[in-house]
Amino acid sequence: MTTTDLSSKYQKMTDLEHILKKPDTYIGSIQLTECTEYTALTSGTGSETSGAETSIGLATFTHIPALYKLVDEGLVNMRDHVIRQAQAIKDGKPNALPVTCIEVEVDAATGTITMTNDGNGIDIAQHPEHKMWIPEMIFGHLRTSTNYAEDKKEKIVGGKNGFGFKLVLVWSTWGSVETVDHVRGLKYIQEFRANLTEICPPKISKCTTKKPYTRISFRPDYARLGIAGLSPDMTALFMKRVYDIAAVTDRSIRVKYNGTVVPVKDFKQYIGLYIRPEVKRVYEAPSERWEYAVCLTNTDEFTHVSFVNGICTSKGGKHVEYIMSQLLRKLAVYIKTKKKVDVKPATIKEQLTLFLRCDVENPAFSSQTKDELTTTSANFGSACTVSDEFVEKVAKMGVMDAACALTEVKEAKAAKKTDGAKTRTIRGIPKLIDANFAGTEKSGQCTIIFCEGDSAKAGIVSGLSKEDRNTIGVYPVKGKFMNVRGEAVKRIAENTEIAEIKRILGLENGRDYTAEDVAKRLRYGKVLFMTDQDLDGSHIKGLGINLFQSEWPTLTHIPGFIGFMNTPILKARKGQQERLFYNEGEFEAWKSGNASGSAAVDVSTWNIKYYKGLGTSTGREFREYFEHKKIVDFAHTGEQSDDAIDLVFNKKRANDRKEWLSSYNRADHLDTSHKQVSYEDFMTREMKHFSIYDNQRSIANGMDGLKISLRKILFAAFKKGGLKTEIKVAQFSGYVSEHSGYHHGEASLNAAIIGMAQNFVGSNNINLFEPNGQYGTRLCGGRDSASERYIFTQLNAITRLIYRAEDDAVLEYLDDDGQLVEPTFYAPIVPMILVNGTKGIGTGFSTDIMCHNPMQVIDHIQAMLLKKPEAEWGTIEPYYRGFKGTIAPLSTSGKFLVKGLHTVDAAKKQVRVTELPVGHWTEDFKKHLESLIESGAIKDYVDMSTDTVVDFTIAFPATADFGTLTAVVDHGTALEKLLKLYTTESTSNMHLFDSHDQLKKYGNVRDIVRDYYATRLDLYGKRKTHQLAAMMAELLILTNKARYIQELLDGSIDLRRKRSDELTAMLQSKGYDQVEGDEQYKYLLKLPMDSVSEENVLKLLKEKGQKEVQHSTLEGTSIEQLWLADLAELRAEYVKQEEKRVSLASGSANASTGASAKKIVKAKKA
Repeated sequence: MTTTDLSSKYQKMTDLEHILKKPDTYIGSIQLTECTEYTALTSGTGSETSGAETSIGLATFTHIPALYKLVDEGLVNMRDHVIRQAQAIKDGKPNALPVTCIEVEVDAATGTITMTNDGNGIDIAQHPEHKMWIPEMIFGHLRTSTNYAEDKKEKIVGGKNGFGFKLVLVWSTWGSVETVDHVRGLKYIQEFRANLTEICPPKISKCTTKKPYTRISFRPDYARLGIAGLSPDMTALFMKRVYDIAAVTDRSIRVKYNGTVVPVKDFKQYIGLYIRPEVKRVYEAPSERWEYAVCLTNTDEFTHVSFVNGICTSKGGKHVEYIMSQLLRKLAVYIKTKKKVDVKPATIKEQLTLFLRCDVENPAFSSQTKDELTTTSANFGSACTVSDEFVEKVAKMGVMDAACALTEVKEAKAAKKTDGAKTRTIRGIPKLIDANFAGTEKSGQCTIIFCEGDSAKAGIVSGLSKEDRNTIGVYPVKGKFMNVRGEAVKRIAENTEIAEIKRILGLENGRDYTAEDVAKRLRYGKVLFMTDQDLDGSHIKGLGINLFQSEWPTLTHIPGFIGFMNTPILKARKGQQERLFYNEGEFEAWKSGNASGSAAVDVSTWNIKYYKGLGTSTGREFREYFEHKKIVDFAHTGEQSDDAIDLVFNKKRANDRKEWLSSYNRADHLDTSHKQVSYEDFMTREMKHFSIYDNQRSIANGMDGLKISLRKILFAAFKKGGLKTEIKVAQFSGYVSEHSGYHHGEASLNAAIIGMAQNFVGSNNINLFEPNGQYGTRLCGGRDSASERYIFTQLNAITRLIYRAEDDAVLEYLDDDGQLVEPTFYAPIVPMILVNGTKGIGTGFSTDIMCHNPMQVIDHIQAMLLKKPEAEWGTIEPYYRGFKGTIAPLSTSGKFLVKGLHTVDAAKKQVRVTELPVGHWTEDFKKHLESLIESGAIKDYVDMSTDTVVDFTIAFPATADFGTLTAVVDHGTALEKLLKLYTTESTSNMHLFDSHDQLKKYGNVRDIVRDYYATRLDLYGKRKTHQLAAMMAELLILTNKARYIQELLDGSIDLRRKRSDELTAMLQSKGYDQVEGDEQYKYLLKLPMDSVSEENVLKLLKEKGQKEVQHSTLEGTSIEQLWLADLAELRAEYVKQEEKRVSLASGSANASTGASAKKIVKAKKA
């Protein structure tokens, strides 16, 4: 390679040469470029500076990006000067004057551009190190800047790299700077020529003006830029940029363009240049550094207008992402809550236009053109949280409706992908047993049976004949059909079972069907539900009806298309006689004799078989079902049919369902002896029973504070000897199922047992079972409990002091399949519904009752028993065992404010959280802190929490304003709201079943106590009566035994050589008392021989005397005194257990003192 070749290959340039030869790196392209961008638009009769109305809008025009950037550098410099002077005044620097005016003049004829601002001028002095005038140094020499100063770590100005306005002069044929230094009383003028290759000597003169300023002028090198001069497109773009500067500087500053004052004083007013006055917009300015607004976009895509430190970031960047990610996430949650629609953030985003102005410390950009911010949110120097109020206003502005509509269109299109078709064979549905004729010309003759689970499917198949296999298909539903009413199209389309049903039947999304279409378009001509004959089976049928009526309503209008096969729930046999019953109402009517008008039936002489599930039926019985095919079709009778279905399943009609259920009649059952029933009859006479049962499962009884499953668990524990020794939860749940008639999955039963034993903060005030093992903690709200196979439980010693054994005999027990199970309600000696609270969602009703202080509950009942005036009953306040925060009433609204605990160290910018609101778990709080780190609201945190103690130290950014954070917002401070350290609990939804099994709404705690007290006091009366009768029976037996033994001893009774009937007659003749169920005196005749002694006679007489004293004592004790004695015993045990708990808790806390941090989480740097 020659010397010439090497020289041309390897080159060295000066900075100035590099800027001129490689402009893209510094100022962007010098090519004439066509683009569609926001620019100034003028209308009216005048020019752009006189008599014209100016707006800003998208337009397609040609411009040179580099020329635009040259002007932009000067404008940003003036905005930076505004910031510096404001800070200097704030810092109390002497002689600092504010900027009050910015002027820009563009002479299109000469191509000269002039920019002027007041405020302090440039220091007119020679630099002590570089020996040159400071204005010349910062304008005429590259890599010089006031922004280099090391003591300015946190800058919110636009300049950074030391090129700035020097780039303007490098790309200008001529430029000048004129500045007044009012401190030194000097004026400085200097010119720069030939692309900064010629620097003219400065002209310095004395100046007495008190108003300093700086004016820069330049004439771009149009020849190098390849143009003759300024075009109207370019001047319009410059004008827009001047309007930008007016928007992002203080409203006190007067901005002029070509001698005319720009009619924009702030950012909010500036937004009006883009959108018409009638266009709705939502604006928010949470701090001096952040302000933004949102409106609906007038295009089909997201657009934004954004500024960082006065720089127009046309390509957006991290600041836009920061605000939009918060807004979109919160909007999606809001829409999900309000509309029950899952809207993708991208769908919301494309509806919006964002206007954003922010100040970021030490901003970094993707290039010297500074049109895209790359600084991560963690380094912004401030945090901004989009408020919930802003989100709600944006949603109501039309975004929610537009996003939902667009989502629905997209989802409907996607749902079409799951459409079925009339084909002979379908693959990929392994659980389907397809009818042989399905999808053929004989499709209209085919029936698809939807059944409940695989076991039911197996039974149905066993009952099908060979001929049936041609026309009957079977598909087992896993669990229950989805309630599709009001549900998002996407969720319905994503449901596997519904997608498979569409394929099985050949259904198309959104199509209306006629009777002719059924045979022509569908693979089956009939849908048949075959479910268990219990209430859950009714619910499955109802949900199936709802699916078709909601998605393909015309199919429900076609006679005979939808029906169900009726199978017996009970079968009674007596010799050759057999009776089948298809609901419990029929059986009860037959048993009572009401069905035939005859006498009641003695069912003990009949063999009763209960068919709670189809799995109970044998193969032979299934064959009988299909031989007789007792099919009942649903009939559509008009709007009343549709309304009845909608009433039951429409989530928005909860109040209508409450009224509907108020007319409940337990004896009202669906008559399935006919071949048709209307949809409304099915809903009213069958679904209503399920709805009531659903409420009973979900809503507690006010008497015992228990739902059905919890009552069954307690019943089984009492039945198992009081469960005094520990047993595995898994084993105990099996025992509960066997002995209490529990007919649901054991997983929910295991969860219920675990819940009754949990004792962490926010669970139970009195746990009825002992948590022997890992039952979960406040870390995860109990979700971290061990498997039921590994943990043990037993009854808490206090439980039988609350649910007294003495009451067992006077309770009313339920009958399940001929087996006595739990009572309708237990009768605890305190209203446990208040002690442990409850939550539940049923059909039409829900309930939410807080936990309360057990000692106050005891005191309250005690005061009522002592007949104290109501004013002296005292209060029963919300209380959660171990909770260290506060629970206070909110005026008279019936709400309570629940707050955690925290302390603030403003000097260290730290907050220490030592308690969370009840129901807010430690791990969830950590996730919230992580999200706050991502948003820049906090810097990092230290977690010293244990499984019982909350302890977080949270570090805030150095810029955090604790004055603002500690200001009151809503029910707490802005800090508490940010950290979610408070919540509200309402007492407006206290629904409970009362002692008459009626669902009742209570207005306050005292009403609950009054209802409970009246019933419980009555039960004390029944208990006393029963105990007195039992004692009398015992006294009778003791008297008879003592006399019997005495007469044996003295020979008055001789048992020898006598038959059983002779012995009975002898004892009757001597006046011995018979006891219930023992007509042959076995209680006497079966006494062991060693009991026949004088000593035993004396012992029995002594027992009799003691029993007489007990009887007399009880008879003379009022029921109020009995109750008070029980309360005293409970109080003593509760105090003992609480003292033990507090002792263990304080010991655990002391043991953890000084422990090292469990985890330190720092903000992640991008």
